[in-house]
Amino acid sequence: MRGDGGDILSRLAPYARARHDGPDGIHLVLDSVAGPLRLVIVIDRQPDAPGTWFIVDDGHLPTRLACVARFGRLLAGRAPGPLPSTVRLSPQQKFRQIRMLCIVEGRRMGVAVRRIAAGLYGERILHLSRNEWRASSWHRAFYRDLGGAEFYLNGGHIALLQGLKQGGDSLAA
Repeated sequence: MRGDGGDILSRLAPYARARHDGPDGIHLVLDSVAGPLRLVIVIDRQPDAPGTWFIVDDGHLPTRLACVARFGRLLAGRAPGPLPSTVRLSPQQKFRQIRMLCIVEGRRMGVAVRRIAAGLYGERILHLSRNEWRASSWHRAFYRDLGGAEFYLNGGHIALLQGLKQGGDSLAA
């Protein structure tokens, strides 16, 4: 989005949860009843220039348009409305994302695989023999989540937040 910056920022100030002034513009996370709105305001240096919406035309276009409509309602002082269904995670998807992030953090800190699994699924895993562990459903679930977690190891969470990638069971837009 491009605009004059000043007027928009003063209108959004009551909703701002986080702000970062970067070289590419002002990054904001806004509070709303239906969830956070993330946006970047690129300041147009020309006085009296009208604002412009920049929307990436890709496979996520319907979701992006719904998010722009939510933002427009917020600017008009109305409730932004519900999140598009493509960006809402089911409780199972949320839980899996949490498990994958725990796995990534554990691996980053050098924690043993079975110790991480025990933290996620219960201490009884530590009492299994090697063969029992390998034959267990916990082993299969852990390595499925580990495979999904590999996405996060190289900064994949940034791509998710920017709406550039799919990760785990979620679709980000």
